[in-house]
Amino acid sequence: MNKTEFVEILAKRTNLSKAKCNLVLEEFKSAVIEICSKGEEVKLRNFGKFSLQEKKMRRFLNPQTKRYYFCKPKKVVSFKSFDNFKYAVT
Repeated sequence: MNKTEFVEILAKRTNLSKAKCNLVLEEFKSAVIEICSKGEEVKLRNFGKFSLQEKKMRRFLNPQTKRYYFCKPKKVVSFKSFDNFKYAVT
């Protein structure tokens, strides 16, 4: 499912326009990014937790050239679902 399909489903369930649902989704995304960039976590009860994680520098092999390269350390936003959400899906 892509973003457009998700916004359509959200609009049908909430009886809001697609433009308003898209705006809500974009604002949610930007709020999560802003909060996580400060090093804080976003916990949504019965859903999950968004947090910032630091990936260490790592070495990887290019199989075609047989040369090793290094990935720079970076920060990524990760999502961990809570147990009740996890079990509801399965």
